[in-house]
Amino acid sequence: MTSIVKRASWSGGWATLRDLEIIQTVIDTGSVTVAAEQLGISQPAVSRTLNQIEERCGRKLFNRESNRLTPNADALLLYEEIGQISASFNRLSQFQPRERKRQLRILVPPTIGYGFLNQITAQFMQKNPQLHVYLEIVRSEQLLQMIAKDEADIAVADAITENYHYNFNQVPIRNTGIICALPKNHNLCKKTEISPEDLHRQPFIALIKHNIGRKLMDRALNKAGAKPEQIAEVSDLETALTFVQAGLGISLVSAFPLIQSEDIEYRPFSANLHSVISCFTQKKIDSDVQSYIEFIKKHQPKADKFSSPV
Repeated sequence: MTSIVKRASWSGGWATLRDLEIIQTVIDTGSVTVAAEQLGISQPAVSRTLNQIEERCGRKLFNRESNRLTPNADALLLYEEIGQISASFNRLSQFQPRERKRQLRILVPPTIGYGFLNQITAQFMQKNPQLHVYLEIVRSEQLLQMIAKDEADIAVADAITENYHYNFNQVPIRNTGIICALPKNHNLCKKTEISPEDLHRQPFIALIKHNIGRKLMDRALNKAGAKPEQIAEVSDLETALTFVQAGLGISLVSAFPLIQSEDIEYRPFSANLHSVISCFTQKKIDSDVQSYIEFIKKHQPKADKFSSPV
């Protein structure tokens, strides 16, 4: 016999949740009268509803003999399904986040990881001990490729990461930009703002060419006709600032996170190279990823001279 569940769906119009509750109560109690009392409605209303359900679904659910209702095989199969629906609604009515041992895979470039995200992630783990966190420090140009291959759940990176090849969620968390890092007592420290022209023929520490910010910086310098004396190319902010701190030259660096040092001074860069640090995810995310994004946004550092939370 073909079951009702396969033939028609209650969501398709032949039964409401209230109808299903009536069927379940009648079978549980074995009596229309007792079912009516439990449901707080009249006995005729229960009988009328059962008749309407059978008419709409196109088959009998109960055998009627000597004023008694006996559920048939279809009714008992439907009863099992109703029990599962009822159990689901009971869980929802008493909903609490369930502890799940699950892996949250995070990608972050070195500057953002060491600058602030590692500490925030540690705080998140303390609040969510049920999660196994996998945090990998990778080069910026690898981040989105790994998300696309489902090798991670979330990447936190500067939004100048080339995203046009992918279709990701992008949740902005902090406005930032590019500023100029100068050795203490450098002659350009007298200026309140550094222009691209100011960097012409100055000893300069550049980012390596495949760094996602390098193209923007080169474009601004070329537009102004400025040609710094490039003495080194480095892959990360920490190395660039180590060289600046040693007095080797000037560098253009991300305004966040900013490494403080008595031997380095920072100035705005007039080319106005703005960006936004963002969380990148696949279009479909789960509650753990969403919780992590919300936690980052809430616990990130307050606004400073060169950057601010979104």
